[in-house]
Amino acid sequence: MIPETLDGWTLEVVRRLVDQGVFETDRFDFKEMLPHSKDEEGKRRLRRDTAAFANSAGGFLVFGVKDAKGVAPADRVVGMLVTVDFPEHFGNYPSACEPSVEWAAKNPPIPLGADRVIPVVHVPRSSRRPHGVFEDGRWWFCKRTNKGTEPMSLGELRDAFSTTREKLAKLRALTEQVQYLHDRAREVNARASNGGRQSRWRGSHPDAYDDSVVTALWPEVLDLLAHDDTVLRQMPALRAAVRKAEEGRAVPWLAKITQMNDREAARWFGGAAREVVRVSEILLPRLRKAESDASR
Repeated sequence: MIPETLDGWTLEVVRRLVDQGVFETDRFDFKEMLPHSKDEEGKRRLRRDTAAFANSAGGFLVFGVKDAKGVAPADRVVGMLVTVDFPEHFGNYPSACEPSVEWAAKNPPIPLGADRVIPVVHVPRSSRRPHGVFEDGRWWFCKRTNKGTEPMSLGELRDAFSTTREKLAKLRALTEQVQYLHDRAREVNARASNGGRQSRWRGSHPDAYDDSVVTALWPEVLDLLAHDDTVLRQMPALRAAVRKAEEGRAVPWLAKITQMNDREAARWFGGAAREVVRVSEILLPRLRKAESDASR
């Protein structure tokens, strides 16, 4: 069984796959080493493999394992020297794709004896697909199948671009709605900051905060933002702040406004608004960065 996470890759798993005669699937690929600086074909293959995993369901690159079919299983697991700065050298390949491909390496790598290791890299399915590689004067867009790395068909490429454009449009709409909530809350906060009778809260209340669009769009663009832990934490916080602000407008608070003096009402409505402003100001620059990254 092929592991689903980096932690699942162990020396026992690697040796079992080698003993079974497995060389590559749509979920992983064995590589003996990083390409030599003069091995242009090897470098080209690794760039395309990286893009292919990102364009498909994601997968793993396992280094230090010979993929030559004429080699006995016992001789295939050779490892790489522990002195090799693997992350630095490997990082050149996903960064050569357009847009660049995200990846993570098993840390520490799988030990093999005193001075050798088996590095394992995970390339997740990308929300910014399709990823291309520009070589020999043309773009190459690849996918990963049980046969290895293959070119994407015109239809697959068209669908990938279409899906990305749709998600980007939804992300932009989400950003606009967070900006709307921010501006709505700032208006309330500014009114509350006047204080006293100048705020004129008696017998009235702030307009409604409408976060229905944010609620609808958030699941649609989650994969574009899943790498940003701050966004994952703060988006629920924004919705919670909006709900609290809305609760302040509801019965019995609305009825109680006529019994409040203006300063008490300003403190109540202004406090809820400040929290909406605070959280949205954390989110907005990160949402705009995600837009920029997705549109590259």
